[in-house]
Amino acid sequence: MIELYHAFAPILPIFILLMMIIVIVFLFLNRSAGKDARNFKRRMTLIIYIGFTVTIVGMILVTLMPTDYPNQMIQLVPFSSITETLEYATPRAIVNSLLMNIILFIPFGLFLYILTRKPFLTTVLACLMSISIEVLQYVLPIGRISNIDDVILNTLGGIIGMLCGVLVLKLQIVYNILTTGKGNTNK
Repeated sequence: MIELYHAFAPILPIFILLMMIIVIVFLFLNRSAGKDARNFKRRMTLIIYIGFTVTIVGMILVTLMPTDYPNQMIQLVPFSSITETLEYATPRAIVNSLLMNIILFIPFGLFLYILTRKPFLTTVLACLMSISIEVLQYVLPIGRISNIDDVILNTLGGIIGMLCGVLVLKLQIVYNILTTGKGNTNK
């Protein structure tokens, strides 16, 4: 994990600054629209939109950060780098390479599912977001390797996030039934 911190340390100040700007913009837009932020449901909706936007900004910063690798490469054989990493890499490299690709997309899938409540749409958009990132990594001169396995792992992360979103919404329904006697949260 220390390697990840050192790898992403240059973008942390940028991310924090952008996150503060996003929060301020959303709060300003919410207030100028005349919405009451004291209402619990509106506050939660605002937090979800802020979280989704911050997630996308963070994903873009992490995945499009330039590296020292001189050549643009593309790997289109499915499961090739996953298999190679599992066979030859150290446990730390497995976490950094495979697990981080999954974890990166979990918040995206979570927030997107909560916003849309459509599993198929969430999965397709997670896959399309990952493909877009991989295409940009290939097209932009940032020294990144475009890899079909990253699309697979990112989409898996989006699906895991979606399942977490399903669980969050189920827990919300149970909470509503226990506290108010009403289970409908779709408004």
